[in-house]
Amino acid sequence: MDKRTLLAVVLSMAVLLIFQFIYSPAPVVTDNASAGNTTVSNTTSQDEGKNLEQNINTETIQANTLTDLEIKKFDVETENLVITFNENTGNINSVKIKNFEHAGISPKFQTKSDDYFKIKSLSGNVVKSKVYNENNKKVVEFDFENNGLFSTRKYIIDDTYLITVSETLSNISDSTYKIPFETIIGPDLGEGFAESKYLFSGPLAYNGKKVKQERPQKIKEDIEINDAVWFGYTSKYFAFLKINNDDKNAVFKKYKDSAIIFSSSETILNPQSKIEKNFQLFVGPKKYDLLKSYGHSLEKSIDFGVFSFLAIPMLKIMNIFFDVTKNYGWAIILLTIIIKIITYPLTFKSMASMKKMKDLQPKMAEIKEKFKGDAQKMNAAMMELYRKHGVNPMGGCLPILIQIPIFFALYKALLVSIELKGAPFIFWLADLSEKDPYYITPILMGASMFFQQKLTPSAGDPMQQKLFMFMPIIFTFMFLNFPSGLVIYWLTNNILSIIQQIIINKKTA
Repeated sequence: MDKRTLLAVVLSMAVLLIFQFIYSPAPVVTDNASAGNTTVSNTTSQDEGKNLEQNINTETIQANTLTDLEIKKFDVETENLVITFNENTGNINSVKIKNFEHAGISPKFQTKSDDYFKIKSLSGNVVKSKVYNENNKKVVEFDFENNGLFSTRKYIIDDTYLITVSETLSNISDSTYKIPFETIIGPDLGEGFAESKYLFSGPLAYNGKKVKQERPQKIKEDIEINDAVWFGYTSKYFAFLKINNDDKNAVFKKYKDSAIIFSSSETILNPQSKIEKNFQLFVGPKKYDLLKSYGHSLEKSIDFGVFSFLAIPMLKIMNIFFDVTKNYGWAIILLTIIIKIITYPLTFKSMASMKKMKDLQPKMAEIKEKFKGDAQKMNAAMMELYRKHGVNPMGGCLPILIQIPIFFALYKALLVSIELKGAPFIFWLADLSEKDPYYITPILMGASMFFQQKLTPSAGDPMQQKLFMFMPIIFTFMFLNFPSGLVIYWLTNNILSIIQQIIINKKTA
């Protein structure tokens, strides 16, 4: 990497690090201590109409409370999930995501004393519950009854990360009722999640145009999102999302020291009629291709940053290389080679421009001395010198501007990719998403940068050259705690740049 590129990247990295330091989300409390012992009850509050408000007269049906019942739970296990149901409420008490023990994480969405996913609708005791198989899928069914109103809630579970939920409300009475229907996720995440001070964790919602996310500690009053396609809770690598069907809204709500996120609506249930509510839940890893395959723009839950249009193709190419090599370390190296091949013409132009500028330094110094007191004539003479020798003083800038987004896009792609979590490379590098435990690769990267400087044409005043001498040291310390996968990219990039510089020096000699 030539010195202009190096300086530009250093300044950009400084901006990135300062931005992340100031605006990075606070670490997520993963033991749900902030939730305390409070419970969002399964009964509807008086503000919501005293559970079931009859439209025809003032009679109100009070829902039965469950506070005196012993909490009963049971598990339904699939290839990917362990879903714990609350037999008393018919809600999902917790969900554990399987098959990530190799990465050192065992994520489980749960709260300390309540159900993690709640449906507040026809309240009352569960009359019966059952689990059975239907069309190679597991079905968990709960039946509710409350004074002539009946509800059947089904969770249809297969071996994917999707759970299909349906609730059928029936009214066999002669009265018309207004029934609230709420779906609630949270508060907090649970336990076993990988934390990151650089990435957001907390409630979020997508309205078809952009993702709205808010740190739980920052929520002071309700935040309403209209036309919400989906909403839920996300960590660095995993998400619990509800895909809206009829209820196209989401509300961020403060809950003790944390927050919940929910959607709500009201249903008019006429006499001798029934209605059905349907939606889906996604509970699983934030793998781009997986989320994309489910539709509803679930992949928007992954934050690839402002250069997502570059980061996503890079991630796809890296995964293709992984399919061939079965090693993400080699996949990163091959991706770096491809990037270098694509940007070689621009790099050659930048380095050749610097070489020509170096050759013109003596003549440029003469012009500066000759027109020391006349800036206009000096600039005119400089432009004539550039024209005569076919040098564009800005020739090295455009390639630099193109290379910087590529670096940041790859940086973001590697940072958010669950594929790298627990992925080994060689020898001591057991997890490419973590820093090098022995700092070998950052030191090698700094050494390669120092050697590269010796090959790069030196231009500029002595003070600038002294500044560049410290760049390898600055970068080495800066990369000590970076994910080793990113350091491998930078080290590989430096080695390829050294080879390029040798070739260019020979061609322009």
